[in-house]
Amino acid sequence: MRTYNLISVVEGSCALEQSGLDTAKRFRILKSHEIKTLKAFCDIMRSKGCGFLQFDGYFVGYSIEQIGKEFDLLRFGDENILNIELKSELNEDVNVEEKVHRQMKKNYYYLKFLGKPVIILTYVENKGFYKYDIDNDSIIRIYAGEVLKILTYQNVDYGADPDSLFAPSNYLVSPFNSTDRFINNEYFLTPGQQNAKKEILNEMSEHPFMLSCISANAGTGKTLLLYDIAKELMQMGKKVLIIHCGKLNEGHERLNIKYNWNIISISSIVRVNDYDCIFVDEAQRIREGQLRGIIGKAMERKIPAVFSYDVKQYLRTGETCDVSEYLTKNYPDVFLSSKVLKNKIRTNKSMASFITNLMNIGKSHDSLDYSCVTVEYINGHNEIKNYINFLRNSGWMPITYTTSKYNKDPYDNLTDISDKTAHSVIGQEFSKVVFVMDGNFRYCEDGRLQVQESYYSADGMLYQIVTRVVNELKIIVTGNPELYYRLLEIKSMGG
Repeated sequence: MRTYNLISVVEGSCALEQSGLDTAKRFRILKSHEIKTLKAFCDIMRSKGCGFLQFDGYFVGYSIEQIGKEFDLLRFGDENILNIELKSELNEDVNVEEKVHRQMKKNYYYLKFLGKPVIILTYVENKGFYKYDIDNDSIIRIYAGEVLKILTYQNVDYGADPDSLFAPSNYLVSPFNSTDRFINNEYFLTPGQQNAKKEILNEMSEHPFMLSCISANAGTGKTLLLYDIAKELMQMGKKVLIIHCGKLNEGHERLNIKYNWNIISISSIVRVNDYDCIFVDEAQRIREGQLRGIIGKAMERKIPAVFSYDVKQYLRTGETCDVSEYLTKNYPDVFLSSKVLKNKIRTNKSMASFITNLMNIGKSHDSLDYSCVTVEYINGHNEIKNYINFLRNSGWMPITYTTSKYNKDPYDNLTDISDKTAHSVIGQEFSKVVFVMDGNFRYCEDGRLQVQESYYSADGMLYQIVTRVVNELKIIVTGNPELYYRLLEIKSMGG
């Protein structure tokens, strides 16, 4: 990315506007009304003595990758970070200061993770300038002369690369791994999540009994969305039951005990006479009888039921279920709402590309940097256990495979490397994940990963493990030189 001089942005955009060329819109950085506001901002600041120096070094209309959070003007300095938001003249019935304050607070949340002092200003056309008072979480009116000082005294860092500075993982909160932050609303939903939430809540108000589905791949924030909607309904006085299709984790227990939530495992369905709505998470693992039972109880109570699921995530052959298709077929007379989240926000593009190639070599053609993944080779079971313990103490989360309690399983020799299994981490996320691949894995000639099947689906468990990662993935190979070679080949495919 490159920075712009604001005078050039204004004059270049005006030149394109006047050119009359059909293709001019392709080269505009800002929309027409945004250029108008930026021009008004520049005119005021030029009248106070601003020159090209003060107008230089800005990222214009920058958006954080994967999250969709956009800043109008962003400039990085050696000592601080400057953000300026531009607003056209607002209608008289709009509370200007409330709207400005809300946006400034949100912008500070995103910028504070960069580790430098943050200055946030807003210019409202024909209203003037506002500055965010971070210490008091309030806004104050300031004059153009004060803005001039801020622009003049910032020593611009022209080498700053916002794409490398903003880590999406800083802004992605798990209800289970960051429970207190979730409860304290220290997170924001993406535009896609916000739209789905708004639609579901509106539909619930119109249809006392309805069925709703939220489907998405791993890393799209479907669980956060489900729990966020549940939390808002609870704040409205509704009694909400959440059914988790798996074992409850520590985060579930914390929500139940510390914050008085009502979360149960699918294996312990209770009476729902006292509940106003039912939420079902990881519904791809639900069995038909359980699904019918939940819908039957919702029908009796005339209350909504919301299902969140990913058909790609399953841990037992035949377990996966497209709930929306099933409901459409079997309950045609019931109002059904289906939402699909598409953009991955937890897993970065490089990680997503590597995982795709891990499951099927060459399926992802993106030439991306795979430095977020390391592949290592260790011989000897005790050596692996010792290395895993070392990594655990360094912040890595080791995850292994779930095996049969009743019969001998091909993955039995890997069970004692960690107490976290593919089943126990459902719905959770970890910054750094490490796991082991042995002789049970090999690649076919066409590049597909072939696994030795067991009581649970091995490829389903593998997919569950690798999609828990946020930042770094480490694969330890043992007793399988050919697999090690193929994984290194995948690594080399990165740009």
